[in-house]
Amino acid sequence: MSPDFSLSQNLSRRSLVAAALTAALFGAWMRPVLGQPEPDVVDVLSRASQRLADIESLHFTLEIEGETYIDESGAIQLQGAEGDLARPDKVAVEFQVRLLGATTVSIRMITIGTDSWTTDLITGNWGDAPPEFGYNPSILYDNQDGLGPVMGKLENANLADIEDFEDREAYHVTGTANSEIIAPLTAGTMTGDEVEVELWIDVETSDLLRVKVVEPESEAKENPATWEMNLSAFNEMVTIEPPE
Repeated sequence: MSPDFSLSQNLSRRSLVAAALTAALFGAWMRPVLGQPEPDVVDVLSRASQRLADIESLHFTLEIEGETYIDESGAIQLQGAEGDLARPDKVAVEFQVRLLGATTVSIRMITIGTDSWTTDLITGNWGDAPPEFGYNPSILYDNQDGLGPVMGKLENANLADIEDFEDREAYHVTGTANSEIIAPLTAGTMTGDEVEVELWIDVETSDLLRVKVVEPESEAKENPATWEMNLSAFNEMVTIEPPE
């Protein structure tokens, strides 16, 4: 037997042994991960609801497609919003609204407890919020009608997937809710028995990252609405004071 053949055999045996050890170690490391049971959607929602109840402040953005009128006369169409919430009852937000189906303007609003102020559409000066302005984002924090309780009332809840969400892993949960449950969150603007709800929940922290609510098609509304809200800046310092 030539030295070259013997050396080749030894190298082959070593390669096989190394490959076997690698496979064994890799398999042993992977088995617990692959063997983990799929998270229970009820537990995922419960943890997210509790986490939201513990959060003292957050930032949110809201984008709306479709018809969402927040006054009784149907003159003010809400198109979006961005602001901050601080427990127990403080909100600072800027709304984008369309007036009478034409001009789009911004309205700022501050709410502290039962007091609310908005900026005048013409002068931009602060004044008491008009009673017909019918949406207050502080409802998101409400312990009875807010986002937390809504998560516990979802019907047909399903863990659709685990997705990448802005450099995080997030549970994507789908479900439905009737309009009575969704009404407080949308100022009563949505109709229909089955409103589609999608949630994105941080796998590691249980933070609620995004909520998407889709109004069903119906004869009652020509252009059903879709609300998409993103939540961030959890527990960061927020100062909300009455306007000067």
